[in-house]
Amino acid sequence: MDSATRDSWNSLSVAAVSDALDRRGITGQCLGIRPLSAGFRLLGNAVTVRYAPCGSEAGTVGDYIDEVQAGEVVVLDNGGRLDATVWGDILTEVAHRRGIAGTVIHGACRDVARSLQLGYPIFSRGATMRTGKDRVQVEACNVPVSLGEVRIEPGDLLFGDADGVVAVPKTRQREVLEIALQIEARENQIREAVAAGMRLEDARRAAGYHALQRRAPGKD
Repeated sequence: MDSATRDSWNSLSVAAVSDALDRRGITGQCLGIRPLSAGFRLLGNAVTVRYAPCGSEAGTVGDYIDEVQAGEVVVLDNGGRLDATVWGDILTEVAHRRGIAGTVIHGACRDVARSLQLGYPIFSRGATMRTGKDRVQVEACNVPVSLGEVRIEPGDLLFGDADGVVAVPKTRQREVLEIALQIEARENQIREAVAAGMRLEDARRAAGYHALQRRAPGKD
């Protein structure tokens, strides 16, 4: 991603991107996954890891981190489990040191304080003190995974802020970005009109507010 494109994404909110996804008929809202801090933001391409319950011999839970590159987002699918964590302070420290953009977990993390101290963005379904070691293990890396009802392919774009996380398929990023920027511009138009004294109802009508996220006819 070039710097101009990154700046364009960073000028947006997750809400605007969510509306753009709706307009294109793309399911990308990762519902129920929240940031540990409202100040956390993340933007980067997904490196995926799928977990499964341990077999007769327990496997590894986190050695994949050595292969993740700066600017990428770690996406962990632990089936939404809240009773066994798959991310803790050591992984947070390593990821922060390596310049990884953040972590998104369909499940739970722990050692929340370390994430907050370092300002390392973690988005998850919750937190627990209970280790995943000898309970879950890495099943596969860089394979399709699930964040709830959203399918994540390696390389998909993950974008998060205080409202949560959205995923944009790697083949649809340009069109979603363009629509999100249009939506943001229309909403700014409404704000400016209201600040100048126009009634909100009239400002919304003039900007086509109620159709901003409506799926475009004939679009996939």
